Amino acid sequence: MNRKFPSALALSALAMALMVGGCGADPKAAAAKARDEYAAHNYLAAQTDLGIAMAANPNDAGLLELHARNALAMGDGIAAGASLEKLAALASKPADLGRLLAEAALLRGQTQEALTALGDDKSAAGLRLKGLALLTGDNRAGAEQAFQSALAVDPKHAPTLASFARLKLLNGDTAAARGLADQALAADGHLLDALLVDGQVATAEGQLGKALAAYAKAGKEYPGNLPALTGQAGILGDLGRTDELAALLSGFQGKTTDGTLAYLKARLASAKGDWTSTRDILQANEDKLKDRDDAQVLYAQALTQIGQPEQARARLAPMLARHPESVVLRRELGKAQLAGDDAAGAVQTLTPFARSKTASVEDLRLLAKAAEAAGDPNAAFFAARARYPSPQSLGQALSAADAAMKASNWGNAITAYEQILALTDGRSPLVLNNMAWAQAQVGNKDKALQFAQRAIQVAPEDPSIMDTMGWLLHQTGGNRDRALDLLRRAAQKAPQNQTIARHLAEAQRG
Repeated sequence: MNRKFPSALALSALAMALMVGGCGADPKAAAAKARDEYAAHNYLAAQTDLGIAMAANPNDAGLLELHARNALAMGDGIAAGASLEKLAALASKPADLGRLLAEAALLRGQTQEALTALGDDKSAAGLRLKGLALLTGDNRAGAEQAFQSALAVDPKHAPTLASFARLKLLNGDTAAARGLADQALAADGHLLDALLVDGQVATAEGQLGKALAAYAKAGKEYPGNLPALTGQAGILGDLGRTDELAALLSGFQGKTTDGTLAYLKARLASAKGDWTSTRDILQANEDKLKDRDDAQVLYAQALTQIGQPEQARARLAPMLARHPESVVLRRELGKAQLAGDDAAGAVQTLTPFARSKTASVEDLRLLAKAAEAAGDPNAAFFAARARYPSPQSLGQALSAADAAMKASNWGNAITAYEQILALTDGRSPLVLNNMAWAQAQVGNKDKALQFAQRAIQVAPEDPSIMDTMGWLLHQTGGNRDRALDLLRRAAQKAPQNQTIARHLAEAQRG
C-alpha cells in the first residue's frame, strides 16, 4: 500500500507502555482479556487492553489482527489501517486480509482503494464490500447487482442481507427492506447490522416501539455503539420520553469524535425547554455540526427562543433559499422574523401555507398571527383559513390515520391523530381512543392514559373505550379495582369481542 497512516497506534502503544511500567499490568493477561471482550462485543474495553498487550508485543500478528478487527467494529478505519499495514508486511496473514483492507478503506472514504484491495474476490463477504464501495460512489444499480451476486453465493449471508435492506430503504422500498431485514435477523439475530437495519426499517414503517426495541437490543449487545445510541435517542426524543433520553445519554460510555452526542444533548435540553443550554451546547460544537441541517435548525430555534431572532434569521434564510420546499425551514424562519418584529417578512415567508390544501393548522395560525401584526389586507382571510382548515386536510389526516392503524404503523397514526385533534374540537371519542391505543403501543403509557381518560369522559359506556382504559390501568399498575370493573362491564356489553375477553382474563390473573 502506498498510504502511510498516522502514528496514532505507536503513540497509543507508548502511552500504554508507560502504564504497564507504572502499574505492573500483565500483557498476556491483557491480551486474553481483550479477546474475551472482543467476543462479547465490548470493543471499547478491548481497545484499552489491546493497547497494554501491544505495548509489549508491537509486532505480534495475532494482536495486530485482533486490533484491526476491533477497530473496524468501532468504525475506526485509520486505526484499523495502521495495524493492517504492519500485518501485511509479516509472513503470517489472515486469509481475509484483502477484505479487512477494503473495509478499512471504506471507513476512510477511499472507494477505489477498497475496490483495489478486494481484487477479484467472489466470496459473499467480498461482493458485499464491493456493493458498499459502489454505493459510496452513488452507484445504486451496481451496488444492488453486487448484493444480488453475494446472495447467489450465500443466500443466508446476514451482513449482505442487512446491507441490501438498507439500500432498499434508501430507494424508498420499505416492503422489500422489511423482507430483507427479517431474513438478516433470521440468519443471525445478534448481528449488529441486522439489529440496526431492523430499527431503521421499523422507524420507516412507523412502528416506533419495535424500532426502539431493536436499537435497545443493539445497544445492550454492543456496548458503546453510537448508531444504536442515536437510534434509541432519536425515537425517545420523538416520543417525548425525556427522562429515559436523559438516562440513556448520561449512561453512554461509547467514544465519538463527531458532534452526534452533542446534538442529542442539545435536543434533550430543548425538549426540557432549556433553550440557553441548547444554544450553549450547539455553540461549543459548532465546527462538528456545521454540515448537519437538523443541528442548524435547532440552533436557530434556540436563538429565537432566547431573544436573538436576527441571528436565527441569518442561519435559516440561506437554508430556505437552498430548500424552498422545506416546511420546517419556512416555519422556523417565519417564527424568527415575527419575533424580530418583521411581521411583513414573516407573512411573505409563510404565505405559501395559505395556498396549501394540506397545511397544518399550526402553520395557518402562525401565518394569521403574522398577517394581523403586519396589518396585511389578507389578515381576515388568513384568520378564517386558520379557523376553518380545508376539508382536504382533515380528510387526508383521517385517511392516513385509518391506514396507519390497520398497518400497526403507530408512529404515523400518532402524527395523523395529532393533526385531527388540532383540526377539530378534540372531542371525538374514536380519535381519542385510537390515539390512546397508538401511544400505548410505542410505550408512552402516561400519555395513553391521558387520552383514554379524555375518551371515556366523552363516551363512558362505549365498550371499546372502557376496554382501552381498563387495560391501560392494568398495564401501568394503576387502580386495579377500577381496571377490573371497566373490563368486566366492557365484556358484558360486547360478549363476542375476543380482545376484551382476553384483556379481562389476563387482568383477573393479576
